[in-house]
Amino acid sequence: MYHLCPKFLPSLINRTSAIIFLFLVLVLNFIPIIHFTYAQQEMPTIITSQGAPNIIKDPNLHVELVSSDVLELPTSMAFLGPNDILVLEKDKGTVQRIVNGKMLPEPLLDVNVANKSERGMLGIAVTENETRFNSNKYVFLYFTESVQDGNDDCPKDDFCNPGNDPLGNRLYRYELVNDQLANPVLLLDLPATSGPAHNGGGITIGPDNNVYLPIGELREEHIQKISSADGRGGILRVTQNGEVVVVVGGQGILGNTYPLNLYYAYGIRNSFGIDFDPVTATLWDTENGPGFGDEINLVQPGFNSGWNEVQGIWPRKGGPSEDIILNPDELLEFGGKAKYSAPEFIWGDDIVGPTALKFLNSDKLGKQYQNDIFIGDVHNGRIYHFDLNEARTELVLQEPLDDKVADDDSETEDIVFGEGFGSISDLEVGPDGYLYVVSIGLGGIYRIVPGEVNGNDGVA
Repeated sequence: MYHLCPKFLPSLINRTSAIIFLFLVLVLNFIPIIHFTYAQQEMPTIITSQGAPNIIKDPNLHVELVSSDVLELPTSMAFLGPNDILVLEKDKGTVQRIVNGKMLPEPLLDVNVANKSERGMLGIAVTENETRFNSNKYVFLYFTESVQDGNDDCPKDDFCNPGNDPLGNRLYRYELVNDQLANPVLLLDLPATSGPAHNGGGITIGPDNNVYLPIGELREEHIQKISSADGRGGILRVTQNGEVVVVVGGQGILGNTYPLNLYYAYGIRNSFGIDFDPVTATLWDTENGPGFGDEINLVQPGFNSGWNEVQGIWPRKGGPSEDIILNPDELLEFGGKAKYSAPEFIWGDDIVGPTALKFLNSDKLGKQYQNDIFIGDVHNGRIYHFDLNEARTELVLQEPLDDKVADDDSETEDIVFGEGFGSISDLEVGPDGYLYVVSIGLGGIYRIVPGEVNGNDGVA
């Protein structure tokens, strides 16, 4: 038997404690990221920027922490008013309210969610509900509903043990009544299988006051087959009452049968971010690839993004080493109503996992940023900034990105606006005109504001 000399014992304890501490830090930093790993290849290598959030291109801007309260896996946020924020916690199925930087003691809502992989409490949008009698707010929530939190026991993508299936990916409308979300109305009941990933969730209210919801294909292999147009793999649109939005001829964009008449766009593998151009009212989105080909798309009504025949500008089973495909065949056209167009920007082999996409419809950070596109990523904790051309149909890209493809990470230097945000899950513009960042990796909300600062102004 070996005996430890007493004089070495304190150093050994300190060394052991340090090792345990470092292990816990690594685990706790990795857990939030794992929820988004399915957005990319099966087993990706995740590298997240370390250090405090900072704006690397503009010394006239800095980052503030909105609240010192720690959030558990926050996914999306929305404003009720100035300094009044609703934020979602993915695995807990909760809607928290933060007023003047302080989180209320109890959530406004707590529902049961399936939460494996990318399932959970996912998307939120808020709008005014005005009647001739009163005015309150509608709060739209998108989540994977379950019998109880986290009971989606599914050993295979296409099989759950009996009684453990998610109930569905569901869009509800609530009313804000006496600091509670009440009077739920089910607007959409969408598939939540076959896989636990690719549920989407970045809902938004369009300039037409309708609700837009991106949902991935949930690992459906036959996404370009007519039978798969079942509420998966597209951007869906409904009225605030859950009704189909009809176009000319009294039907939906792609057809008049349900749920085909819900589709605004089709053929989308997985999207966490959509937003409307405040100048042209045109929709843009981000789309995650399967190990290559993350995309930014201009989404016209009836857009078919091409998955699963093409990703980026390459065949699904090939990648950037294969021949370029600009006009893929074997895509559903729905009688000529759906049209494919190539992405406006692509990350090639160096995928980043783009999430939120937001137009900064404000000049509060400087007129040079007004109405530009900002995009967050989950792999590197970065914010990317893009200018648009005069017609606002393309991104303004300088060499080496003038071919619309980032071949490797070194080519993205000129479009990186900020870094160190952990894994970004949402971007929003506040009533104050500043850009807000939700980090699922750091468990916090940050605000980008003007003004020079030494250090990070209290950012943890």
